[in-house]
Amino acid sequence: MPTPSPADAPIQIRWIRDPSTARPAPPATAAEAVAVLERGSAAFARVGTEPIELHVDREAFGIAPEDDEDDEDGILTQSPFAAVLSCSDARVPIELTLGRAANDLFVVRVAGNVPGSDSRGSLHYAAQHLPSVQLFTVIGHSQCGAVSAAVDAMLEPHRYLQIASDAHLRGIVDSLLAGVHFADRALTHVHGSRVRDSAHYRTRLITLATLANTALTATVLQRDLRRPTAFGVYKLATRNVGVRGADGWVPGLAMAPEDDGELAAVVEGAARSLAV
Repeated sequence: MPTPSPADAPIQIRWIRDPSTARPAPPATAAEAVAVLERGSAAFARVGTEPIELHVDREAFGIAPEDDEDDEDGILTQSPFAAVLSCSDARVPIELTLGRAANDLFVVRVAGNVPGSDSRGSLHYAAQHLPSVQLFTVIGHSQCGAVSAAVDAMLEPHRYLQIASDAHLRGIVDSLLAGVHFADRALTHVHGSRVRDSAHYRTRLITLATLANTALTATVLQRDLRRPTAFGVYKLATRNVGVRGADGWVPGLAMAPEDDGELAAVVEGAARSLAV
């Protein structure tokens, strides 16, 4: 009998609830929240290569715990430990990619994870009305269609006319152009202006613009909300969240830059790792 290829191997995920085991305490600080999300991302990336066990309780299925003193009607009390702004892309199921279940994350999704007024309003609600939230997080992803559209609008301005009459779509692309121009300047600063003549420039610009947009958005939200904010990019090929730096891709989340100089350093550092 032929040996099954890795693509044919069964994926084993076991959801376990052990009533005799006490529920783990939720993260009490932003650092603890980052650690929990990073562990969840690492576990999700291993799905398909080894069996994964996810220990859950009643809350994972939207059922109120028996010891919830605030529960009077059997409805779960909302108590997420992190709020996430992520892209609407169907390939990025954000709770799964971070290894979390119901009531762990307050999720806001919009194409390109742009911080528009509605998105920011939702995050302000979390900051003001959900005291359990310890961390705000911005998650972008590789091969983002919205970022690609913004890159094409900059590289080939005539393409912008194709979306100019659609005010809603144009609003998303316009919001992403700042990150695209930021990435373009970083690549030319690091590699020289001739980098734009490279056959790989568009691909590299999309990669860097995705990071620039995510880091910039995290910086804006941290200043706006005055709460600890992290960022990362979900890599479709490896199915984990990470941040590109001068030495390449590193799994995990990074905290939002504190100022413009630190933000520029993050983007230019990532630019150095992109061979063009």
